[in-house]
Amino acid sequence: MGFKLVLNVLYTMGVALCFIVAYKMFTTHQYLIMAGAMIVGTVVIFLKLRLLKEVKEAQQPEQKETKGKGAK
Repeated sequence: MGFKLVLNVLYTMGVALCFIVAYKMFTTHQYLIMAGAMIVGTVVIFLKLRLLKEVKEAQQPEQKETKGKGAK
């Protein structure tokens, strides 16, 4: 679980860095690099969402098992 926490922090830093680079390239009119930074940022956001979904599913396995069974 510690590895996933570190990975989440790295993903967050990567997203921030990508969008800072995209903004800087927009202001200097280098649109190709800006587009590349935005694409990489989007991919990192996708990976971060998958990681968060995986962690959420790992934390709640008991609820899925008892969901279909009748309560006693």
